[in-house]
Amino acid sequence: MATRSRIAIENQDGTVQSIYCHFDGYVDGVGKRLFNHYDREKLKKLIELGDISSLGESTENTVAYARDRGEDLHSTGYLCVEGLFENGFNSGEEYVYCLNRDGIWLVCRDSSSNVAILKEEMEEEGV
Repeated sequence: MATRSRIAIENQDGTVQSIYCHFDGYVDGVGKRLFNHYDREKLKKLIELGDISSLGESTENTVAYARDRGEDLHSTGYLCVEGLFENGFNSGEEYVYCLNRDGIWLVCRDSSSNVAILKEEMEEEGV
């Protein structure tokens, strides 16, 4: 069974671009990979791929729906980070991750929980 997530980047103007990720969305999966392997430049390249099935340690070993399966390219924009965390769960996502414009990874577990700093969540879970 999939643990769905949304991966996002906050642009300097405050807008947000995001993609859907179907598998391994929990903190020890997607969260850990994002924190350990994706800086702002790598994340921009990941977002350019559109929605993904699974996240790899690089864009080359990430399974993207458009690039690898010939499906339509799709991503979702938001006007602000708050909008992402309020509306980013509309496709059944259980986790939403965002690299904010200050370079800090944020995570929200579901639409009813608070936004947290991913590094602190990883430490709390022993990841």
